[in-house]
Amino acid sequence: MSWKEEYWKSIKSFDTEEKLDLYFYRPIGFLIAKIAFALRMSPTALTIIGLFLGITSGFFFSQNATNTSLLIASILFVSAGIFDSSDGQLARMGGKSTKLGLVLDGLCDNLVFASAYIGSALTVKAGYGVALIPISLLAGVCHSAQSAMLDFYNREYLYFGYGKVQNDYWNSTIAEANQEKNEAKTREERIFARLRFSWIWQQNKITTRSTEERLALRDLVHSKNTVELQNSYREHNQIMLRFWRLMGPNFHTIMILVCVFLRRFDYYLIYVDIIGLTLALFVLRYFQCQQDQKLFRSLKRKNLL
Repeated sequence: MSWKEEYWKSIKSFDTEEKLDLYFYRPIGFLIAKIAFALRMSPTALTIIGLFLGITSGFFFSQNATNTSLLIASILFVSAGIFDSSDGQLARMGGKSTKLGLVLDGLCDNLVFASAYIGSALTVKAGYGVALIPISLLAGVCHSAQSAMLDFYNREYLYFGYGKVQNDYWNSTIAEANQEKNEAKTREERIFARLRFSWIWQQNKITTRSTEERLALRDLVHSKNTVELQNSYREHNQIMLRFWRLMGPNFHTIMILVCVFLRRFDYYLIYVDIIGLTLALFVLRYFQCQQDQKLFRSLKRKNLL
C-alpha cells in the first residue's frame, strides 16, 4: 500500500474533515503516526505528548508581554492539535482504537483548551477582577456544548452515512452509557465511565434528535437497505455538517490566537464563545431538526421506516 493510500485510510471520511485538517493537521499527524507506528508507540502515548504541549502553551499564553511568548504559545498549542490528530490516525492504522482511548482523547482535548483558557484569561484579569471567574466558567460551558454537538453529528454521519459500525462510532444513548457506568469494575473504568456518561448525557440533552429516532436509524444500518439509508443520510446532512464545523477546534483555535495577539482574550470569551457561537448553536439546532424531519419523511416514502 502506498503512503497516499495509507494516508487516506487514516482519515475518517472526506465529508467529516475540514480543509485545514486535510491539508495541515492530518498530513503532519500522519507522518508522526507513521514514526510512532515504527517505534511501536501507542495512540495513548501520542495523546499524552499532545497534552503536555497543550498545557505548556497555557503558561506561555499567560506571559503575553512580548510577541515571542505568544508565538511560542501558539506553536505549542497548534502542535498539541497535531498530536491530537496523530493519535487517532495511529489508532486507525494499527487497529488499536478503544473506548478508553476515545474518552482519554476527549479529556485531554478539554485539558488543553482549559490550559489555554486559564493562561490567556489571566492576561485580562486586571480589567475584570473576580467577575472574570464566572465569565470564564460560562465560556467553558458554552465551549463544551459546542464541541459536544460537533462530535455528536460527526459520529452520527460516520455511523449512518458511511456505515462505520465496526469502528464504534455509535453515540450511546443515556441508558446505554449509564449501564456502562454501572458495569464498570475497576476504579479506572469507573472514572472513565463517569466522564463518558457526562459527555453522552450532554449530547443527548442538547440534540433535537430523539433516542427513538436514532434507534430506528440504527435498525436500518443493519438491514438490507443499508446503502439507501447511507445515501439518504448524506443527502440530508452533508451541508449541515459543514456548518456544524463552526463549533470545532479549528475555528476556536483561530479565534483564540487572534484575540491573544490583540491582548483582548475577553473578546474571545464574551463575543465568540458566550454570544456568537452559542447563538449559532441554537440556530443550527433548529435547521438540523428541519433536516431530520425531511430525512425521516424521505425514508418513510421509500418504505424504509
